[in-house]
Amino acid sequence: CYPQEDTRTVEWGMSYSTFATALFAGFAVLCCVVVFFLYLFSKRKNRGKALTMSMDLILKKDDNYALSTIGKNSVYSYFVTNQVVGWLIAMTTLGLQVGILAVFVKASEANLQDDAIDIQFTWKCPRDSDECEDQGDLTKAGWAIFSVLMIAYLAKDVISGSKLIYHSSKSRHPLRSRIRYFIGGLGLCSITLFAFYISTVYNKAIATSNTDIIVNSVIILFVMELDEWIFSALEASNKKWTEHAADSESCSDPEAEKGDEIEEMKDEIASQKAQIESQQEEITSQQGELEILRSQQEELMLLQDQVARHDDEVEMLREAMKNIQESLAAAAPTASAPQSPVNEGATKNIAESEDTSSDTNTGNGGTMNEAEGKNAHQKDENALQMKEQIIGRRRLEYPVMPNEMEDSQVQVAAATATSTSGSETVSE
Repeated sequence: CYPQEDTRTVEWGMSYSTFATALFAGFAVLCCVVVFFLYLFSKRKNRGKALTMSMDLILKKDDNYALSTIGKNSVYSYFVTNQVVGWLIAMTTLGLQVGILAVFVKASEANLQDDAIDIQFTWKCPRDSDECEDQGDLTKAGWAIFSVLMIAYLAKDVISGSKLIYHSSKSRHPLRSRIRYFIGGLGLCSITLFAFYISTVYNKAIATSNTDIIVNSVIILFVMELDEWIFSALEASNKKWTEHAADSESCSDPEAEKGDEIEEMKDEIASQKAQIESQQEEITSQQGELEILRSQQEELMLLQDQVARHDDEVEMLREAMKNIQESLAAAAPTASAPQSPVNEGATKNIAESEDTSSDTNTGNGGTMNEAEGKNAHQKDENALQMKEQIIGRRRLEYPVMPNEMEDSQVQVAAATATSTSGSETVSE
C-alpha cells in the first residue's frame, strides 16, 4: 500500500527534475543580478582612487586567491585558468556529477506506474483490517542527523563558491577574469546545492529508518568527491597537467606572500610620504603668504606713523602762520596811524626849542630806525628759512606734498612777504 497523495511539486504541475531545473536556472539569474549590482557599487567606490600596487601584482594575487578559494586539488581549479583543456576537463566532470545525481532524482519520482523507481512501501494493510499501518522507523532524529551531516560537509563548498562569485564583481578585474571567476563560483555553488536537494528528495522517497537516511546521504556525498578523484588521477598520470596548482602553491608560499605584503606596505608608505610632502608644500606657501601679509601690515603701520607726523607738522605750520598773522595785525595799526594835532604841536615845540641838537638827534634817530628795520627784516628771513627747511625735509619724506601742506607753504610765504613789507614801511 502507498498513500495516493500528490507531492508538492506534482501539485505545482512539475516533477522533481523539472522543479530542479527551474530552481537552479532562477539561482543562476539571481547570481547574475547580484554580481551586476556589486560590480556597479565597486566601480563607484573605487572611482578616483589610485592603485598603490602594480596591476600585474594585484591580478596575480587575485588569481591565487580564486584558486585557493575554489580548491587547489580539484578539477574545478581549471575554471580560474586560461587552459582550454583544463576547462574541458572541469566541464566534463561537472556534467558527470549532474548526470549521476539526476539518476537519484529520477528514482525519487512518485510515479507508481514506473517500475524503475526506488520508492519503499512502508504501509502495511492487513487483510482482516480496514486500516493500514506505517511500518517505517524514520524519525525526526534521523532527519536532524541528516541535516547536520549535509551542512557540515557541503557548507565549505557553498561558502567558497559564494566568495568566488563575489570576487568576480570587482571592477579592477578584466572581463575575462570576471567571467572565469563567476562560472567557477556558480558551478561550485550549483552542484553543491543540487546535491543537497537530491539527498532530501531521495531520502524522503526511500529512507525507512534513521540508518537508511545516513547511508543514502553518504552515497550522494560520495559522488561529490568525483572532481578531486579525477584531479588526483591526472596528477598521477602527468604532473604537467596540474602545474597550475603547483605554481599557485609556490606563489602562495608564506615567504612569497610576506614579500608581496612588504612591497604593498612600501607602496603605501611612498604614497603617504608623497601626500605629506604635498601638505608640507602647501604649509610653506601659506607661511610665505602670511609673511607677505605681515610685511604689508608693517608698511601700513609706517605709513600711518608718517601721516601722523605730517599732521603734527601741518598743525605746527598753521600755528606759525597764525602767529605771523597776529604779529602783522598788531604792527599794521602802529605803522599807519595818523598823528594827532597835540602830538604835532608838541613835536613842533620840541623841534623849535631844541634847534641846536636837532641835527644830531635826527641823525641818531634815523640810524636807530634803520637798525630796527634791519633786525625785523632779519628775523623774518630767519623764520622763512626755518619754514623752508621744514618743508624741504617733508618733501624728502613725501615726494608728492599734500595739497594742504602746499597751501600752508604758500600762505606762510605770503605772510612773510607781508611782514617784510610792513617792517620796511615801519623802518622808513
